Amino acid sequence: MFKIATAGQVRVPAEIHTRTESGAENIATIQLTGRLMSQPDWDALIKRFSPDQAIEDLSEIYRQNARLFAEVFTAWEGVSDEAGKPLPLSQAAMEAALLSVDGPQVNSALQSALHELRFGAARKN
Repeated sequence: MFKIATAGQVRVPAEIHTRTESGAENIATIQLTGRLMSQPDWDALIKRFSPDQAIEDLSEIYRQNARLFAEVFTAWEGVSDEAGKPLPLSQAAMEAALLSVDGPQVNSALQSALHELRFGAARKN
């Protein structure tokens, strides 16, 4: 039976592809918990985070993405601070990740996770 869901949360993976100093590929997989929303809710969210004018500074785009991601995703697993302790998801932590040396790769992975959440997330029973 098909049920129409308009709310809830689901876990989606994000694979962050980086390179080590030797050039070898490194893949870090984290799990994100994100909010399921109705299409009108997505429309309102995307509209709220769409700039009124073009942003030329990539860092500012990443800061804006951090605000969006922090609103959509409610938790993450597999992310730790420099001491190796689990790092709670926050807008500041998202921004730090997006503005880090691996920021473009983190942004790409989170964009993919957001797409999976919005268009392809399967609800777990």
